[in-house]
Amino acid sequence: MADTILNISHLEKAFGDHKVLKDISFSVEKGEVISIIGSSGSGKSTILRCINLLEKATAGDIVFHGTSVFDKDVNTAQYRAKVGMVFQQFNLFNNMTVLKNCMIGQMKVLKRSKEESKKIALEYLEKVGMLPYINAKPKQLSGGMKQRVAIARTLSMNPEIILFDEPTSALDPEMVGEVLTVIKDLAQSGYTMLVVTHEMAFARDISSRVLFMNDGIILESGTPGEIFNDPKNERTKEFLSRFFAS
Repeated sequence: MADTILNISHLEKAFGDHKVLKDISFSVEKGEVISIIGSSGSGKSTILRCINLLEKATAGDIVFHGTSVFDKDVNTAQYRAKVGMVFQQFNLFNNMTVLKNCMIGQMKVLKRSKEESKKIALEYLEKVGMLPYINAKPKQLSGGMKQRVAIARTLSMNPEIILFDEPTSALDPEMVGEVLTVIKDLAQSGYTMLVVTHEMAFARDISSRVLFMNDGIILESGTPGEIFNDPKNERTKEFLSRFFAS
């Protein structure tokens, strides 16, 4: 299909003798919001890390617009600009201001001018509500603020897909809502997103598709209605029963 951005086929990842991912296959269409849910250790974050080339897959393929990302001619930095990642621990540059954090990638990877990079950074910092803090350093910000800056930094690269790796797991409970609101706004704006999350109500509300992972495989896949209201697999039912009391 013309609108398929990313195609993951028969992906496997092993750390020594431990196989974390076993034959993972799915595609990502333009405008889709796919949530990946499941217990800790089921392989959710490893999928994102393989897609972003932070981990080297043991087997299988990841195809971005018809080209394997494992092809030796693929420029990793430029690919990561197109497939942006927002991490649990923010990964901001602590020695740079909020504004510089959102400019540096644009200038180095996309070769934008300082003026253009600043203009785009300010636009996205405003979008996530962080415009008043452009001259602050990360250590002066709360966790929720840092994550919003990290999101603005990713958006500044104009990615085709945004990967969110448990974006609220390092936050205090009262800060979770502000970050989820930003991500929900992005979903409603038509961004293509792949979200690993433990926030079940959030996944149910924003997703066009939900993948339930268990022990390194996609055990069940479907719409939020199918997964949350009528799961077919007993393991899916058991997992979700902890979040949604009947």
